[in-house]
Amino acid sequence: MDSGALTIVVPCYNEAENIPVFFPMLLRFAAERGFKVIAVDDGSSDKTRSLLNGFAENDPRLQVLFHKRNRGYGAAIKTGLRGVTTDYAITIDADGQHRLEDAEKCFRALVEADADLVVGARNNNASGGYRALGKWLIRAFANSLLDLPVKDLNSGMKCYRMAESAAYLDLCPDTMAFSDVILLLMVNDRKLVSEVPIEVSKRIAGKSTIGTRTALITLAEILNLAILLRPLTTFFRFGLIFVLLGAGWGTFTYIRSHTITSLSVMMVMMGIVSFIMGLLGEQLAQIRKHLARNGKNH
Repeated sequence: MDSGALTIVVPCYNEAENIPVFFPMLLRFAAERGFKVIAVDDGSSDKTRSLLNGFAENDPRLQVLFHKRNRGYGAAIKTGLRGVTTDYAITIDADGQHRLEDAEKCFRALVEADADLVVGARNNNASGGYRALGKWLIRAFANSLLDLPVKDLNSGMKCYRMAESAAYLDLCPDTMAFSDVILLLMVNDRKLVSEVPIEVSKRIAGKSTIGTRTALITLAEILNLAILLRPLTTFFRFGLIFVLLGAGWGTFTYIRSHTITSLSVMMVMMGIVSFIMGLLGEQLAQIRKHLARNGKNH
């Protein structure tokens, strides 16, 4: 395992309280192993950028990139990964939740298995029960669309083989959903994706910005991806739900009053329309795949 082949990418947004504590440990860890570090300031309104620049002045291994305005977690990850010049990269959070020894553990697992992506799967619930429930719902939804080889979709610690991962960056959103979407895209393309257990701690300081809105946006992004990649399966399921609801309600009202309501007819029609949209979407998806294959061949 070539230690100089790894870059640690750290997205930062208003982490001025954590940087003075976390970055000395991170840079010492990287120096001992020959790793590079890229920190991305995502338009912070506090002293995050000046603190990062101060560390970069004294450590040539650290490269600081920045956004003029806050663009989102996914945008910061993409900027960092696009700046990587090594064969491998790993993303970790700037709040001190990730153990640095786990980053090396993920890197070693990726190299030894010749994998394309390794996910650091959190095995303790440092984020609390409410967020754990949200993560479970997101995974259950994603798992209904694809046979997932990992449990922790949205873990912030992911180790990438850049030759395989770089092509997916433009397809991923700028939001927190980046972590889920890039994993689903690589699984859909049958890349070798695996996970290793890691532990997380509470934030050194500050408060997480992840909440209910983040979970809803992530679900919307996954649904959008499902419609793009698996339109027939996705629309068929929605159509089946509408048909069953319409048929069930129609049967109930007919038994009760010998009439079939317009609501039941409308739900059945919505189900049929959903089936048709799935068929059309599948045809478009096959055309897109055909054009993509021809583009690669040429």
